[in-house]
Amino acid sequence: MAATAKRWTCVEAGCDYELVAPDAASAIEGAQRHIAEAHSSFELEEMIEDVLEDVPAAEAQSRRRAEI
Repeated sequence: MAATAKRWTCVEAGCDYELVAPDAASAIEGAQRHIAEAHSSFELEEMIEDVLEDVPAAEAQSRRRAEI
């Protein structure tokens, strides 16, 4: 089985923010930070976790390098 990362996409109207993280915990943390900073709101961990998508781990690596 290939290693996977997690992708989360913001569902707020007009927001196209997407993040890819190496694991669910990191994705949840990043999603909550985005929601708080960009939308002055909060989302429960369970709600974020329910919509996480599996993506190849290499995608998380390439995005992480791009952000540095």
